[in-house]
Amino acid sequence: MPDEYCAPAKVQEHAADLPTGVVQRLSEHYGARVRAWLDDVPELMTSVAERWEIALSGYHDQGCASVVATGRDRTGLLVVIKALPETARFRQERAALEHWAGERVCRLLDADNECQVLLLESVTDTAGGATRPQNHPECVAKVLGRLHERPAPTNGPVPMLIDYYSRVVVPRISRRAARWGEIIEPAHVARAVEISQDLCTDTRPRSMLHADLHAENVLFDERGEPVIIDPHAKIGSAAFDWAFWCVYYEPNAGFADRVHLCRQHAPGSADEALAWAVTLAVDGALYYLDTNDQTAAAMLAVLESPVLAPLLGRGKAAGRRM
Repeated sequence: MPDEYCAPAKVQEHAADLPTGVVQRLSEHYGARVRAWLDDVPELMTSVAERWEIALSGYHDQGCASVVATGRDRTGLLVVIKALPETARFRQERAALEHWAGERVCRLLDADNECQVLLLESVTDTAGGATRPQNHPECVAKVLGRLHERPAPTNGPVPMLIDYYSRVVVPRISRRAARWGEIIEPAHVARAVEISQDLCTDTRPRSMLHADLHAENVLFDERGEPVIIDPHAKIGSAAFDWAFWCVYYEPNAGFADRVHLCRQHAPGSADEALAWAVTLAVDGALYYLDTNDQTAAAMLAVLESPVLAPLLGRGKAAGRRM
């Protein structure tokens, strides 16, 4: 689910040691407020690397919410040092990684709360992971449920999904729909809001959610096994992660195929996942329209998928979990 859009900041001569792409993406994501932090990052990285006895090798040009450096520890293990400017996101990611303890996710080795830096084991001996196998969606579907096996604590820094939806997602859908109502069907918007409100009434035990299952956040190790990175953690129904993966893993293709895989590997979550998928596709279409991103067409195509037709063509009862 895309974050609230921030107006791009003008990229000046910030942090000369950082890749231009990193500076550009973080400036676009966070706006002008990230400039001073970017200027301090090279010194910050050097300091924590020395303390953790890491020999830095350079920066990895990826992501829009963090700066990532690579290096090797005293044993020669390739590690990733990840610095985040946003305190809440740092705390949430750390909590999620500690909860999962390396089970199909990147392994957290250490963390510095004051500097907001995570030390992670690299997925492979080369940054960015191994080549994706041809059947990578099937590989992900087989392991995705492992993230949700243990109940998540509700008294930590990770927000509840239903609170986030009620406070942030539903209001922004309504706000953006007022601008883009001629492009996305008003009935779809109304249905997404209705379904969102219905889903947010559930209070059953919750799982730790990744909540950002784009393909770039799923790397593969040397055995061709998926390792999930960069959570934007929430606590909520496991069906939401399945829905996000169906809609956004590769947004321009494969939605119906991923829904089929969801039904195979998480049959108890599939119907609810389709309900969440409606909300995600509507929210995404409005976001991409608002930011003039061509991915909006992919979200509109998801909403036209036959697998969502029953939810978009029936009354309120269709949005409720069975």
